[in-house]
This record gives sequence, C-alpha cells and structure tokens, in this order.
Amino acid sequence: MSTISVRGLSDQQLASLKEEALRQGISMNRLALRRLTHPEGGSNPPKATELDALGGTWSEEEAAAFSTAIAPLEQVDPELWA
Repeated sequence: MSTISVRGLSDQQLASLKEEALRQGISMNRLALRRLTHPEGGSNPPKATELDALGGTWSEEEAAAFSTAIAPLEQVDPELWA
C-alpha cells in the first residue's frame, strides 16, 4: 500500500470533500479511492458480480422449497424479545 498527500486544495474544496465523506458515512480515504476508481462521478462502490451467474437459475419448485425451508427462521420468538 502506498500513501499520497494531496497539496493545493482550497479550504472550500477540503470542506466540500469532508462534507461528502460525512454525508456518505465514509472516511476521506474511502471517498478518495471511490473517486479515483469511478472518475465518472459514481459514488457507489462497485457491485458484486460473483453471484450474478446464479441469479434466476432456480426453478419455481426449488424457490418454493427454499422458502418453505427458511420459513421457521422468519418467525419471532416472543420470549427472546421480552
């Protein structure tokens, strides 16, 4: 990992960057990396694509079986929240 310093920023530019980082809830470093990685102005991190090939591959029967299998996990146990 390398470290760089950015010199020559005006007080207004620095304040704007700090406000943007705060608004996004990220560090100045993370904001700088996003801007360098996505110079077109996108502030969102890259989308994960590792699982894209799996999207939509289940049959209706497989999806229904999965929903049935996880149904108990969606129930709230009132004793745990008392």
